[in-house]
Amino acid sequence: MNKQIQDLKVPAHLQDKFEEELRVEIIRQQTEEELRSQSMYQEFFKQFNPHSVESFIKNYARRKALYLTRGQEYLNLQEQKDLKYKMLAEEALWAIQQKKLFNLQCQWRAEQVRLKGVEHTTQFLTLGTNIQHCPYISPVSKAELELYVKFLKSGQANQIFGFENWQDYDAFKAEADDCYFPGIDGPLESRMPSWYKFFDEHMGTAYLLGLPDTRGDKEQKYRAAARKQQLKEIKNSESKKSTDSRPFLSIFDTTIVESFVKQFEDKRTLKYCKAVEEFQSQMDDNIELDDALETLRLASTKVNIRANADWKEAIIDAARQFELSQVADALQAVHQEYIFRLENGINFPQSLTDKKREEYTFTLSDLAKSQILLGRKLLGEDQNMNF
Repeated sequence: MNKQIQDLKVPAHLQDKFEEELRVEIIRQQTEEELRSQSMYQEFFKQFNPHSVESFIKNYARRKALYLTRGQEYLNLQEQKDLKYKMLAEEALWAIQQKKLFNLQCQWRAEQVRLKGVEHTTQFLTLGTNIQHCPYISPVSKAELELYVKFLKSGQANQIFGFENWQDYDAFKAEADDCYFPGIDGPLESRMPSWYKFFDEHMGTAYLLGLPDTRGDKEQKYRAAARKQQLKEIKNSESKKSTDSRPFLSIFDTTIVESFVKQFEDKRTLKYCKAVEEFQSQMDDNIELDDALETLRLASTKVNIRANADWKEAIIDAARQFELSQVADALQAVHQEYIFRLENGINFPQSLTDKKREEYTFTLSDLAKSQILLGRKLLGEDQNMNF
């Protein structure tokens, strides 16, 4: 049996992904075991509220696996400035695929199509984080590439880089229906990617967001029943807990995390930890302006700056327009490399950010499925996903 498995020819990108995930899982399991069993860690944890320690152990184990498997890539990011526009063009290429997946999501929710392996709506978030290997959409065509270049030159291209929520159906649906979500800040017009609107206008696909969310409505019925039961259990559990004045141990407190790594890990892991955490924390108010100034400083041609009452906005806009022109110029070569990789079975690299988001969406997906199954049980239905 093992020989038969070994003889199977696995595509290169799947083999690479499997080996990486296996290494991540081994590191995660070993770290969890060490954190729970070794006395030096137990002594450290005594400083903190015990209700927070278990969560920290699980999350830190995942974080350490990220440090050791992807840390070097974060260190290498600063060496990739020369590849900036190629990387942005690659991101633009995947935006084309995101829109195709989103259109498919609308059809799936309306029960117009079925996708093998897709059981509930939250899975589309995970598919979006690994769009490079999504099995349900066709490769980027030359016509689609030309449409995107047209989009870049249209003056309508806003929010095309670093967009996080490509498959956020609920937010885009609310915008289409002219609704607001309570608790969500920011203007509604910024929710849906401008590329989606441009695509719909030129391809006549705007109607897809108007299809009924049949599947989503079914899921919400079950998840609402599950949340009601879970809330009741949480309240009962909290009433039994004794108060503990020690602070909570949070994986999101980078000071504690770095201190923990410094105390218990080797210098290499600490170096990787700092590279990862510093990269992820560079989201302050000035980062966009700093990036824009750097872009204009390195521009090989003169860049026009349009009049604006806010000089910062003028700088950012000028840099954005210059970047769009450079990305448009780079897209043809990026598409050729994309086709070459497809034809030769060469793996597409997944960005560091998407890797982290994929891990997060897997957690959301597991939670959604468990809530659906619990909701079906509470409503006296079969505990499966056939509904």
